[in-house]
Amino acid sequence: MRISDYEKEIIVKTAKDIFGNNTKVYLFGSRVYDDKKGGDIDLYIIPENKDKLFEKEIKFKALLQINLGEQKIDVVLHRDFERDIEKAALSEGVLLE
Repeated sequence: MRISDYEKEIIVKTAKDIFGNNTKVYLFGSRVYDDKKGGDIDLYIIPENKDKLFEKEIKFKALLQINLGEQKIDVVLHRDFERDIEKAALSEGVLLE
């Protein structure tokens, strides 16, 4: 996994603060694999609290930029487990705890 312990801690804490304490965060995409280069940080979030998700997503991304610096971060919020992107995130992703 190609994110630091610090990055993982910030991502999980920020997600739980914004989306609720029982929120699940998965890292997926190229950052899961140690042998790949580059790539953005792809996060799949299953929020506990589903109210005002658009506003929360904007706040989440803004806080990550402030705390992690200028990085490309893509966020996929859970809507339907049947979507291909959600299936891929769950099957290939790593739960961040």
